[in-house]
Amino acid sequence: MTRFTAGALLCAAVTAVSGCGIFGNDGYFRDRGDDYQMADSLPPLQMPEGISTKNQEELYEVPQISGEVERGSFVVPRPQALSVNVGLDRVKIQKLGNRRWVLVNQSPDEVWPQLHYFLRSSGLQLALSDAGTGTMETAWLTFGDNPETKDRYRLQVESGVQPDSTEIHVRHLAVPLNMPTDGPVEWPAQSSSPEREGWMIDEMSNALAVDSTGAAASLVAQSIGGSKVKVQVMEPAGKEPYIALDLAKNRAWATVAHALNTGGYRLHKEDSDIGILYVTYDSERELSDEDEGWFSGWGSGKGEDKLAKSADAFSLQQVLANIDVSAQAESALFSDIQGVGGAPDSNIPGYLVVMRDGQDGVMEVRIRNTRGKPLSRAKTSELLMAIRQNLI
Repeated sequence: MTRFTAGALLCAAVTAVSGCGIFGNDGYFRDRGDDYQMADSLPPLQMPEGISTKNQEELYEVPQISGEVERGSFVVPRPQALSVNVGLDRVKIQKLGNRRWVLVNQSPDEVWPQLHYFLRSSGLQLALSDAGTGTMETAWLTFGDNPETKDRYRLQVESGVQPDSTEIHVRHLAVPLNMPTDGPVEWPAQSSSPEREGWMIDEMSNALAVDSTGAAASLVAQSIGGSKVKVQVMEPAGKEPYIALDLAKNRAWATVAHALNTGGYRLHKEDSDIGILYVTYDSERELSDEDEGWFSGWGSGKGEDKLAKSADAFSLQQVLANIDVSAQAESALFSDIQGVGGAPDSNIPGYLVVMRDGQDGVMEVRIRNTRGKPLSRAKTSELLMAIRQNLI
């Protein structure tokens, strides 16, 4: 019997029994979509005596808006992507100066158990594992090529700059073999051996790159980085928005400079001593950079950026001289910079990104036009979000 003949006979059999109580309103395979209409109501749930009830509350309250908002003056900015790390390498080794650390595009609560597995499989015992502070410390060990010292590692796990990312910083300590080590460990500002630190970073990054789904997320590690947010877009009432970076000054400068040469931004001039970066921004350029199609360069101006070329013609001294110092409140951001003001409006394109020390060691990033004046609140938020999405 061929497959076609068997299929035809099966269809005929199903058709023949369709009236025998299997299908239809009274059959076994009837439509139960309207059964809910015949459900009976139940009395409200009664709590036992001695147990108090709690009223339901709104989980997400709508905050009150302070001040008056002029109708039509505000444009809702485009929301940030849920994961800006999509398409990036899952594990990277980042470097700034002589510092190196591992960047993983996963949340800390997912990376934490993977680190535990890596240390166990490498034969390294843990002397300390504190998920609250994101700290792991190995027990003392000795390397065969240097039996005169004993060594120890500390792994510091932190939330990364981008959402759902993790940074792992490694510190190595070596002391003489006969040195007592019963008390608390005093970790140096830098590793005792950059080579030993590099070995741990390389081995750990390779293991994490291979084991992407080897362990479930850790509930106890969900608080890692929760109390310390490295990047926030602040929008204080009545004041211009800014980005707050809880990073060391040199790293804050490096990551902002990177973001200002990515997407729609182009970085033309910069001076870290005075905290000024001169940039242009073109949203169309950002869209064309995201399009990797074969026709992406046709008609988009890609490769011939007139805006960027016109900005390259100005020196940083010309840009600083173009700042308007007539309004004292607006020019206070540039008060300590030499060469500011004194030149007429030269119609210089682009924007000024200004980095200043804030409170508690936090770096503050603001954006102004080339006259040094604040932008509209909506435009400021748009440009700051474009910076924030490209920080590393």
